[in-house]
Amino acid sequence: MKLFTISSILVASSVGTNGFIPSTSLSATSQTRQHQNNDVIISSSLHSTDSDDDTSSFVANTKTIASSLSSLSGQTIVVKYGGNAMTTPELATLFCEDIATLQKLGLRIVVVHGGGPMINAMLEKVGVESRFEGGMRVSTPEVVDVAAMVLCGKVNKNISGGIVLAGGHALGLSGRDDGLLRCE
Repeated sequence: MKLFTISSILVASSVGTNGFIPSTSLSATSQTRQHQNNDVIISSSLHSTDSDDDTSSFVANTKTIASSLSSLSGQTIVVKYGGNAMTTPELATLFCEDIATLQKLGLRIVVVHGGGPMINAMLEKVGVESRFEGGMRVSTPEVVDVAAMVLCGKVNKNISGGIVLAGGHALGLSGRDDGLLRCE
């Protein structure tokens, strides 16, 4: 089994809807590590530079990113899209555009999303109290109903609709749909 991770900041900042976007203020570094169980992890990070002559560096970085993405072509990649990353419409639009671009580059993307801030806002709006223990929400039946309404009815559909508007393909599913996920 091979596990690949690419910083969403790197991909989001370096890949646009028409391919790679040149920038003189970005440079990337990549590391490849071999783990004991033969999983390969490719990790990329992004940092800013002050130099105005980074064109050759950009080309080298683009080749590295293209090589990494090429090796992932046809692979199914799971992307966790957390609720705190959905705080503005601009961020949501950029995320959806990035997912559509990755699809166009041959990656099959599965987005698993959160929505904690949106759940909190709706719980407050409908007057349902919720509490946390050890950093995790204690989910009463009322909290579960509100969370399902927010995650399945709003957040999920906004994400799938945004990806489609950006030129990608998306189908919003819940783990409840057709018994897709079951807990014991």
